[in-house]
Amino acid sequence: MPDFHSGFQDVDAAESNEFLFRFLDAANENPSILAYRRRMDELCPVETGWHILDVGCGLGHEVLRLARQVAPEGDVVGVDTSERFILEARHRFETLGLPVSFETGDVRSLPFADQAFDLVRAERVLLYVEDLECSVGEIARVLRPGGQAVLFDFDYNAFFIDSNHDRITRRIEELLSDDPRNPLIGRQIPALLRHAWLTVEVVEPFTIEPSLIMVEQIYSAAIERGIADGSYSRDEIDEWWTDQRALEASGMFYHANPGYIVVARKT
Repeated sequence: MPDFHSGFQDVDAAESNEFLFRFLDAANENPSILAYRRRMDELCPVETGWHILDVGCGLGHEVLRLARQVAPEGDVVGVDTSERFILEARHRFETLGLPVSFETGDVRSLPFADQAFDLVRAERVLLYVEDLECSVGEIARVLRPGGQAVLFDFDYNAFFIDSNHDRITRRIEELLSDDPRNPLIGRQIPALLRHAWLTVEVVEPFTIEPSLIMVEQIYSAAIERGIADGSYSRDEIDEWWTDQRALEASGMFYHANPGYIVVARKT
């Protein structure tokens, strides 16, 4: 299976990125992901006529949804480093007659004027960027005075995995904690926003519960590292997966990963 986090760090360089497309479509239907998006909306209610930027828009699911709220006077721009994602988003949504546009761009150097947006949002994006302070500074730059940033990201030092194989599970949790480029970004977002001279208004924890299919994709590279370093054998990890699938079949499967919704305002 392709390396999940490396794939999202550089989508267009991935040997196969079709699994990333499938993952984003599946994530868009995950109940806990839909729940934190609703909470983001509650904390930053969108108004008709707003100009919104979705950083790391992926396939454009949230761009489409928000465009229906700001139309007809407002608009939503999706930006992503992946040309493949942007081409797919344009193919899916730009012919629907909604006020949306999609551009290839890097959050470290956003291709927009100062104070261009009423709301800038990003979810599961800062986990992967190379220069966090520069990236958050760019988000602040393109916000109008009084505008808000609403961000969600994970804390990879906290996984909750229910399993009948405690030793292997603890090691998998340890390996996952070093998997993405910025594993502690969830807890770091408030300080980064304050360093960018934004006023933090909300810091709210929110736990995501991935499906078994999502878990199989997210954990694959970390689990392979555990086999390579001798933490467990291939046979042991096959038994671990068998147990997880049995838990899923019986309705007892439970994995969770906490993250944080953070809201800040430009004064």
